[in-house]
Amino acid sequence: MKNLKKIACILLTVVMFVSMMTTVGATDITISGGAEGSSYEAYKLLDATDGGNGKFAYTLNEKYDDILASVTGETESAEIVDYISSLDTDGIRAFADAVYAAIDAADPEVAADYTTDSATFEGVAQGYYLIAETATGDVSDTLSLVMLDTKGEETIEVNTKESKPSLDKEVEEKNDTTGATSWGEHADYDVNDVINYKITGTVSEKYASYKSYFYKFTDSMDKGLTYNEDAKVYVVNGDSKVEVTEYFTIVSTANAESGYKNGFTATSNLKEIPGITVDASTTVLVEYTATLNEYSLKGEPGNENVAYLEYENNPYHEADGDNTPDTPNEPEEPGKTIEDVTIVFTYNTVVNKVDGEGEALEGAGFTLYKYSAEAGDWLAVGEELVGGNMTTFTFAGLDIGKYKIVETTIPAGYNKCDDVEFEVVAEYNVEDPEDPQLTNLVVKDKNGAIVSEGSEATFSATASSGVISTDIVNLSGTELPGTGGIGTTIFYAAGAVLVLAAVVLLITKKRMNASK
Repeated sequence: MKNLKKIACILLTVVMFVSMMTTVGATDITISGGAEGSSYEAYKLLDATDGGNGKFAYTLNEKYDDILASVTGETESAEIVDYISSLDTDGIRAFADAVYAAIDAADPEVAADYTTDSATFEGVAQGYYLIAETATGDVSDTLSLVMLDTKGEETIEVNTKESKPSLDKEVEEKNDTTGATSWGEHADYDVNDVINYKITGTVSEKYASYKSYFYKFTDSMDKGLTYNEDAKVYVVNGDSKVEVTEYFTIVSTANAESGYKNGFTATSNLKEIPGITVDASTTVLVEYTATLNEYSLKGEPGNENVAYLEYENNPYHEADGDNTPDTPNEPEEPGKTIEDVTIVFTYNTVVNKVDGEGEALEGAGFTLYKYSAEAGDWLAVGEELVGGNMTTFTFAGLDIGKYKIVETTIPAGYNKCDDVEFEVVAEYNVEDPEDPQLTNLVVKDKNGAIVSEGSEATFSATASSGVISTDIVNLSGTELPGTGGIGTTIFYAAGAVLVLAAVVLLITKKRMNASK
């Protein structure tokens, strides 16, 4: 009887101990940070058991025994758990990369314990998990890995901490009149001007985890811009700027209507460029020029230049490693940034030639000059516009700045008109610098007063069409008298007066001599 009681006590103790060491309950996991529609897989590397009083123990999920032993270099379960628990933040990241790479390469395939397309795992057994994003719901996304311990949690939320490359495109603005330059989203230029552009791309903060890093710039221009086929690519680290153009495959594109080059692609695999340093803080810079051509749109629409970046978004995609720019090893579905747009604006100045009665007047010719801070003088903008029947003169494709209209051919029978000095000023939206729209066009006189607004305006300016116009008046010349008119009588009368004065002077002089 005593023995039966002892056995019962022992069994009760075992039951109590086992109940304390049972696997803890299920957890609901919600993933944030990824794009809607992304897919995830969860791998339970370790099982968690509850020892009571907040104490938990971990044992290996035998499904991953070989993988964990290979990654950690340990063979015993306790040693593997100790190895994992000793890792810092960087170590955990490297551990996750190594484990997932081994899972991905395993043969036969190691299936995930849980999968979801809704960013939520419901009722998963508690433990220590590797969660992998296996498909992105957005082209800008990158695949990510998360290590997660769910012990003692009924619900838990985890952020995938996406690290996406970015792209910034800018155009240089040059004010010829003031000499000032700046970089931004918009600029104003004269037709035939050469324009500087630059594109800056970043890399993932997790760049070190990638085996391959496909990198492709795509740049395209409206038909009013001609790409000058001079793109150069640099890797930039702080103050260090190293040219790597030879390691990029650059292919130009052309506009079907104009026939001019209108953009390019520049493609490489950053992991295959020898002798350079690339890390999370590295940027890739592209510099090139374009020329504003005769197809350019005037005014509000502007002439757009659009760029975007495609990039490696899967840390486990491997390149061929041959260090040649012609094999960039493009992934099936690379990541892609949103497009970044710059706009170049240009304008037309129209001179209407009229006489003193406001009627169109033929026979004039005009030359347009622009003030250049670099030259310190007025420089001609193209050649004189002149023609026997012309009464309207259009100077096409002008920048902002100070100009002077000079009448260089004068209609017969008319006086030369005064030179007309004016300044073109463009205004843009300031609330959204990424949307560089032209909002207003203003003309000022040489004293800075606005002359394109109000009832006394001498110019008109329309932002939508980009047209600035003014009337320039010629007045008839002064009429000089001819022979046979009253002018002759006046000359005769004046002559008679002079003769009479001489006679009086002579008689007076004789009388004075006689009285002596």
